[in-house]
Amino acid sequence: MPRVFLSRKLKPTSPFHQLRKDEGWELEAKSLLQFTPVIVAEIPVADWLFFYSAMGVDMFFMQKQPRPEQKLACLGNGAVRALEKHGFFPDFKGDGNPIATAEAFRKILQQESVLFVQARQSRASVATMLGAEVAHQSIVVYDNQPLTSFELAPADYLIFTSPLNFQAYHQRYSIQPGQRIIGIGHTTAETFSEANVKEYRIAHQPSEASLLACLLTWEQMDPLTKK
Repeated sequence: MPRVFLSRKLKPTSPFHQLRKDEGWELEAKSLLQFTPVIVAEIPVADWLFFYSAMGVDMFFMQKQPRPEQKLACLGNGAVRALEKHGFFPDFKGDGNPIATAEAFRKILQQESVLFVQARQSRASVATMLGAEVAHQSIVVYDNQPLTSFELAPADYLIFTSPLNFQAYHQRYSIQPGQRIIGIGHTTAETFSEANVKEYRIAHQPSEASLLACLLTWEQMDPLTKK
C-alpha cells in the first residue's frame, strides 16, 4: 500500500486514522515546526481582533483577553474552534481561503481598524490583501521555526499543512520523482511553485477531511499500487 507523510500530529478525531484502519496505508504524521510563545506587553487599540490560526488564538489567550468592545474575526474553522474553547465566538469567520476571506471581511468593515494576531513567520496574507485602504496593525504572539533535525521514512504522498512545514521538509529532503505533493491553501501552493514543484494538488477546503479526499481521489485516478 502507498506510504503517506502528513505534516501535522493527528488528533483522535482526525479522519486520517481511516487510512490506517480502513485502507491499511502506512502513515507518518508529525509537525516539522517548533512553537514558542512571544511575550506581548501591550495590545494596541483596534476595533477588530483577527486570528489566523488556532495556535494564534491559544497563544494570545495565554497572555491576554480581548477588550470588551472588540469584535473578533477568524480566518477559518480551526481558529473558530479554538476561540470557542476559550468561551468566545467570532463576529466574522472566513472560509480558510485568504483571498475569499479578505474580500468578505473588507465588505463588512466600516472604516474600522483591525489588529492581526499572528506568528513571527506569518505571511500576513489577509492583511496584505486588505492593503492600505484598511487601517491595520499586527502583533506576534508566537514564534514558529522549522525543525532542523528530524528523520522521516520515504513516502509516496507528501501532505503539507503550511508553507513553513514544506520549507522545513525541503531543506532536509529533495522531492523525488514520482512523489505526490498535496497542500492546504493558496500560500502553500505558492511555496510549491517557488520550489519548482511541477505537479501538486491543493485541497478544496482547508481541512483534514478535504486533504484526505484529495489524496484518495488522486490514488483512485492513478493508483500507485498498480504501477
